[in-house]
Amino acid sequence: MGEVAWREWTPEAFAEAAAADKPILLSISAVWCHWCHVMDHTTYSNEGVAEIINRDYVPIRVDNDVRPDINQRYNMGGWPTTAFLTPAGDILTGATYLPPEQMGDALVKIAAYYRASKPEIVAKVLEGRQRAQSQVAASAGSLDRGLVDRVLGAVENAYDQVYGGFGSAPKFPQTDAVALLAEQSVLKREPRLLEMARHTLEQMAAGGTYDHVEGGFFRYSTTQDWSVPHFEKMLEDHAGLLYGLGLAGLPDIADDAVRYLDTVLRDPASGLYAGSQDADERYYSLDAEGRSRLDPPFVDRRVYAAWNCALAVGLLEASVRLDRPGLREAAARLLDSLFDRLYNPARGLDRLEGVGGQLGDQVYGLWAAVRAAAAGLGERWARTAHELVGILDERYGDADLGGYFDREAGSELGRLGERIKPLAENSVAAIALLELEALLGDPESGHRRRAQGALESVASLPRQYGLMAAVFARALDRLNRPLVKVTTSDAGLARHALATYPYAVIESGGDGHAIVCIGTECLAPVDTPEALEQSLQARV
Repeated sequence: MGEVAWREWTPEAFAEAAAADKPILLSISAVWCHWCHVMDHTTYSNEGVAEIINRDYVPIRVDNDVRPDINQRYNMGGWPTTAFLTPAGDILTGATYLPPEQMGDALVKIAAYYRASKPEIVAKVLEGRQRAQSQVAASAGSLDRGLVDRVLGAVENAYDQVYGGFGSAPKFPQTDAVALLAEQSVLKREPRLLEMARHTLEQMAAGGTYDHVEGGFFRYSTTQDWSVPHFEKMLEDHAGLLYGLGLAGLPDIADDAVRYLDTVLRDPASGLYAGSQDADERYYSLDAEGRSRLDPPFVDRRVYAAWNCALAVGLLEASVRLDRPGLREAAARLLDSLFDRLYNPARGLDRLEGVGGQLGDQVYGLWAAVRAAAAGLGERWARTAHELVGILDERYGDADLGGYFDREAGSELGRLGERIKPLAENSVAAIALLELEALLGDPESGHRRRAQGALESVASLPRQYGLMAAVFARALDRLNRPLVKVTTSDAGLARHALATYPYAVIESGGDGHAIVCIGTECLAPVDTPEALEQSLQARV
């Protein structure tokens, strides 16, 4: 059996390719990816294929979950990604899964093309680099308030009235679209929008996209009716789903999803959550008794900062909205453990142990710290939030155009020198910054200005993203509305405040009354849901 001599993404691997004048074969895979395993067991284990790769290429293997920055620049439409590069890391061509025969043919042809077509390749590389250099400026734009309604319209147009969700097949959870529907239902006083969100989540939970034995959502459905899933389970997805279940008011589904998270992904010693559980079609087709005879699918026990922080935000949201105080305690332990393990005040959150952080880790860390400070989980969280804002500005910020790059400058191998401002992470940064300014009640902090800059830096992208820009719409709508904080120790009043104004930051404290602050103006305390609703509706 053949064996590919994989290298890691390092300067040494690129230097080897340059010295030997060989193209690079870049494989981007993921622990949870079924077809990545298939390609390893068939294509890359084929003796003939391995021989050609080791002779004519420098093969590099990258894990998508560990290096999302590399995936962002090289993904060819899914996993596994099979990318053929020049020794400098510019793309020649690429594909996803390739069976042995097709791979062998591609390897021979691409190596021959590389040797015979250097002038043509150099011209294409220069053209591609010039395009990449203009992307950062091209993504910026002015903020059009009408974008919120246009993105909401795209979500409504894609909504499947029969099965819930959006579009046909394959059908993904689209948790930000669900959240946008639930929030806008309250703000626009249109109950049908909330019904869309609830119907989507209920249909997912009732169908094959949910594990009715062990709990937890599978990654997506290959069919429109949610009946035939891809069987991997992802912490990242559960974070967004738990947030959506809280917004939609579906405690039973949330409880069962948490059961899976705590039973399978949570490490009881640390309170931290594993990244994913592998797909295994045979295992998940069995009932509980049948499964008990087999080893469960592999769990990737690596702890990813961004996903754990996003889960903490979801836990805290569901804790308040669904009256589940135990979720608050789970979030507190998670965040204490995570930041003790992965946080450095000078550089922010690492992505996982031994791997430096990226923008996603910092913005979800900031959002989690803001929510933890509001929830009264400890004095450290306000300080940590302040530190993370400074880290975002200094290490990821664009001083000229505003907004944040997906990675720090530094290691510029291949296309990593191209600066990219991702829509989702800049939108999450804006939400976290706006919530922090609401919590502080200090317009001099500059957090609203930072949030506006983050959204302006990616403002031209939503027009081409459609419903995939739902997270941007959620952030932009917050920017256009008053910043509201409600301070109360009464769980019922906290839930009522969110049911009246979903963007309210709930600060734990006080003596059972609720104090509403709009920016720097704080109103007289109220102690009934009716009075609280009246205070909010009069000003937002």
